[in-house]
Amino acid sequence: MNQDTQEQVFIESFASYGDAIFRFCMVKVSSRELAEDMTQEVFTRYWQYVREGKEMTNTRSFLYTIANNMAKDWYKKKKSDSLDEKMESGQVPKDTNASPEEVAVYQEVLAAMNDLEEKDAQVLLLKFVEGLDPKDIAKVLGETANTISVRINRATKRLQQKIHV
Repeated sequence: MNQDTQEQVFIESFASYGDAIFRFCMVKVSSRELAEDMTQEVFTRYWQYVREGKEMTNTRSFLYTIANNMAKDWYKKKKSDSLDEKMESGQVPKDTNASPEEVAVYQEVLAAMNDLEEKDAQVLLLKFVEGLDPKDIAKVLGETANTISVRINRATKRLQQKIHV
């Protein structure tokens, strides 16, 4: 692949997945500045991969894998604050067009997700916030699609029980 083709592939990937990767990072770290830095680093690593001429079968999964690994590393370095503390300090992102009821439901779901096991919360985030299918989630997490489908189903039921749906 020549340099012009590499640049075009990178630009198309950034246009297609940049916002989604940023949202994923934002949900993971609850800091706009850090999410921006992480997104930039994800695409820097992706660019290095493209420049080396390496083949990849699924760019989207590859980018989410990088972002997920970066988030894991960040959590290892910094023991995260509890979700309640983040909500109280206003670090949890809010939709400016959301009604107070929608914000309350959002906070209730986030609080319930905080009580789930990390693996459950992670698959729900990737499925329902980022819109990845079980096959792509499996690639990101290094598991089988069947395992991910089962985990999504069970995690959804546990979350519904926590919020009494």
